[in-house]
Amino acid sequence: MPRRIDISKINFSGLIMLMLLVGLMAAAMTHPPSEYRVPKITEQDRRVTAYHESGHALLAANLPASGGILHVTIVSRWGMLGSLTQAPASGRESASRHQARRMAELIIAMGGLIAEEILLPSDAATEARTSDIKRAEKIAYELLGGPDSGLTPAAIETAMRRLTQAAEQRARDILSAHETQLHALAANLLRQGTLSGAEIAIILDGGALQEPREKTG
Repeated sequence: MPRRIDISKINFSGLIMLMLLVGLMAAAMTHPPSEYRVPKITEQDRRVTAYHESGHALLAANLPASGGILHVTIVSRWGMLGSLTQAPASGRESASRHQARRMAELIIAMGGLIAEEILLPSDAATEARTSDIKRAEKIAYELLGGPDSGLTPAAIETAMRRLTQAAEQRARDILSAHETQLHALAANLLRQGTLSGAEIAIILDGGALQEPREKTG
């Protein structure tokens, strides 16, 4: 004789929670959150990204105070089309060393958009990348002393504008002087997907890399 199930002893709330959890896990596997999805981009988008990130990398290579380059990539992941990764500051920095590094980082932050302008006609330039603008503003604010600067909001805004404009001009000067290297760096980045700091150094010295790795991104 089959055993009867005592319905009164079933924990329905726990069963419902388990079912909901299984449903959420299934949905996450089928439709992962946007930050985990690889953006679908066109070849033109990929080319623009290669120049954008090459602009950052070229400036970093010409501004030793910013630290060494670990790698630059246009392999899309975590909702980002590309990125430049630099070595973190080692140990404690003096005030002057920290100031120099942050100023170099401000110049580097301006480089992506300028590199895009070199690639594209002025009337077809892409919209400013919000992340670069925000990063530049944050660095400029810190360089001025942040909340401890003692400046009024209006004075802070004026000073930040001057700093970012000076950084932009410095970035333009460097990229214009090394435009051939910028094109070479972007071309290799398009072929390889990711370049290490050592590979970037080879390209900037006029050398050639080995055959492209399997294309990614």
